[in-house]
Amino acid sequence: MGEPSTAAGPVRFRRPDPLRWLWYAVGGTLPARNRPWVLWDLTCRTWVLRHFARVLVLFLPFWLLLLVPGPSSLRFSMVALAYVTGLYFSLSFLEDACERRLVKHGFPPGLNRRIREESARRDRAEIAELYVAYYLDAEPAADPERGPRHDPRAD
Repeated sequence: MGEPSTAAGPVRFRRPDPLRWLWYAVGGTLPARNRPWVLWDLTCRTWVLRHFARVLVLFLPFWLLLLVPGPSSLRFSMVALAYVTGLYFSLSFLEDACERRLVKHGFPPGLNRRIREESARRDRAEIAELYVAYYLDAEPAADPERGPRHDPRAD
């Protein structure tokens, strides 16, 4: 994963050490020096994968079900069912869990969604500009069968 950057250059933040990350993964609050990293963690383009990585850490105790006496197929089925159910609920409450984590670290509610929507809008705008620049220059001004071409830049 690359370093985040802005027009002014790369953004610097302090990542938590492994023990603090485990604390963060199970719902703990990181120190103030890690706040910029928390914001980046919850708004970067891989935020969903990062959420699932944190959730999988929470699911590690499910492997203790393998110690339950009984057939191994039953024990593995219990672990698989626990993971499937947990991942389903984690996906269901993905946005809420990330927002709650962000608020817990002192950021205003809705900030993560706003940042992600703005970056997505910026990406869509860039793609639309590239599309318009490429296709408007490549096509003839009018198609005799369809009439004059509509210029999307005029909207």
